Amino acid sequence: MNNLILPATDYTPKITFMADTGIFEISGVSRPEDAAGFYEEPLKWLGDFENAVLKSENRYEIQDLSFSIKMSYFNSSSSKYIIQLLRHVKNLNDQGLNITLDWYYEEGDEKMMEDGEDLAEAVELEFNYIEMED
Repeated sequence: MNNLILPATDYTPKITFMADTGIFEISGVSRPEDAAGFYEEPLKWLGDFENAVLKSENRYEIQDLSFSIKMSYFNSSSSKYIIQLLRHVKNLNDQGLNITLDWYYEEGDEKMMEDGEDLAEAVELEFNYIEMED
C-alpha cells in the first residue's frame, strides 16, 4: 500500500500517513473551505489501510501504530472529519493493534488541549497530551 503525503497549505494541514512504518501525522491548520472535499482522500486512504490490515493473513505484521496530531487550529467542520479519521484508529485499536495517540498543543493553549480531550472522549480513545514549548 502506498503512503499518503499531503503538504500543508494556509488552510489545510499536512497529512503524512506512512503505511510502511505505521507512523501517521496530521499537523498545522485545518480550516478548508470544503472540509468534505479535503478529508475525502485521507478518510478513504485510512479506511483502505484499516481493511488491508484487518484482512491480511498476517494482520499483525504491523504491531505498533503511532498517530500524532499537532494542530494549531481546526474549525468545527474539520473536527467532524478528524473524528471520522479517529474512528478508523479506534477500529484498529479494538482489533488488538498497539496504538499510540499523541495530541500536541502549544504551551499554554488550554483550549487546544481541551479540544483533544473532547475528541478522545468522542471516540473513546486514550490520548497522550504533549505540551510543546514555543
